[in-house]
Amino acid sequence: MKRQANFEILRVVAMAMIVAMHFMLKGGIAVPMSDDGSAVNHLAWIIEALCIVAANCYVLISGYFLVEKEWKLKKLISLVAQVLFYSLLVPLVCLLMGIGDVAKWTVYEWIFAVLPLQMDHYWFATSYVLLFMLVPVLAPGVKQLSKKQLQITIGVLLFYYCVIKSLSPILLSTDNYGYDLGWFICLFLIAAYIRLYGIPFFEGIKKSISIYLVSCAGIFGISAIAGFICRKTGALKYYMDMPYCYNYFLTLIGSVALFYVFKQWRVKEGTVIRLISQIAPYTFGVYLLHENLAIRNLWPSWLGVEEVKGSPLFVLQMLFAVIIVFVFGIIVDFVRKKLFGLFDKKEV
Repeated sequence: MKRQANFEILRVVAMAMIVAMHFMLKGGIAVPMSDDGSAVNHLAWIIEALCIVAANCYVLISGYFLVEKEWKLKKLISLVAQVLFYSLLVPLVCLLMGIGDVAKWTVYEWIFAVLPLQMDHYWFATSYVLLFMLVPVLAPGVKQLSKKQLQITIGVLLFYYCVIKSLSPILLSTDNYGYDLGWFICLFLIAAYIRLYGIPFFEGIKKSISIYLVSCAGIFGISAIAGFICRKTGALKYYMDMPYCYNYFLTLIGSVALFYVFKQWRVKEGTVIRLISQIAPYTFGVYLLHENLAIRNLWPSWLGVEEVKGSPLFVLQMLFAVIIVFVFGIIVDFVRKKLFGLFDKKEV
């Protein structure tokens, strides 16, 4: 299936958003609003609100195409091999070069490298691979349902995973904030519904942009109000973080809206667009590299996060970090794919 440039651009944008969020959160720029009500911290959380839709969008892209695409065992094996490549190689390189504290890792920590999916080394990769395993069941199942049946199925799942959680002032025992397979299945079904039937509410680029921005403003606004109340009274500390969950209702709406922005964008071919389309397949490698257990809390410091804490200049440093992580990650995954290509001679 030919790659569509608009979705490839969204894939790149989504991964850039993920790197930006990790720079601010792991670098200590975005701290709880219950602890810091400064303008700089609020700016960081505004950017977080604009970026929090990224992971959902990444899954929506996959679901949109996988519902119609032929499923292959070879692709599953390739995904698992890609995850293992990074989970094993990065710690070994760090160990040999004396980077971080890998030399102090216990046997238990090395198991995270050897069994990354079972140990949830990368939560996104674990949920994504499990979702891919279920595609041969989910995709045909979706097509066997009527439009009404699919609507009911999605509605029931969203009520369980999204609606109740979004309204609850307390932590629900079964809520994993969208960091799980159940939520990815919801997103897959929504993407499949969009592919098969569309959602008229989001149609029109200007309208979908407006819905995305309003959703992000709501995410920040609700969290900021809860943070202010928490600073004054100590209440609502739990709910302050809820709008920044993947399965919060505003995050879901914003994710679908941004997905629709790019879905409706008719991209004109050109050198830059072709380049973006070529690097898009390597974005998963960017994630697996910078989120590796051995370096996930180190690279923000390497890229100057300490120098911009408390300053609005963190925005420029964040953009610089995103570019560096992206360039390095794309190069590494390009090399990885070439190496895999040496052993990839037969269709599975």
